[in-house]
Amino acid sequence: MGEENAALATAEEILKYAEEEFDKAIRTGDILLYRNAVDKAFLSMVLAVNSYISQKMKVIPNSHGERRSLLRKMNREDLRALYSDVMKTLHDEAFYEGVYNPEEADYAIKQVKTLLEKLKRELDPRRVSENLTR
Repeated sequence: MGEENAALATAEEILKYAEEEFDKAIRTGDILLYRNAVDKAFLSMVLAVNSYISQKMKVIPNSHGERRSLLRKMNREDLRALYSDVMKTLHDEAFYEGVYNPEEADYAIKQVKTLLEKLKRELDPRRVSENLTR
């Protein structure tokens, strides 16, 4: 469990940097910083989802497609859909295509933050042991 917790901690740290860079990019109009910030936010989601899948299925996905496929097999269509949506907004459009849409990017970053909080609670070993003792 330690590696999964470390991965979630790393995801949270990367997201913190992403949020700081995103705010600075919006204030200064720095498009390159904006693109880097949104891709960092997406990276934090990738790490968090990998940690979740690893803990539940004992496998680490190697690609976006494999990640989405495993989430579907886990009956986590909600998480698969969110992952796909955030990937499209932050990774494909903002980072690769250079689409500058701060409102959509900010919304997606907030979705990543909410997801990290949910996964952290869901993967908390104390919560799992409490559920087993009930």
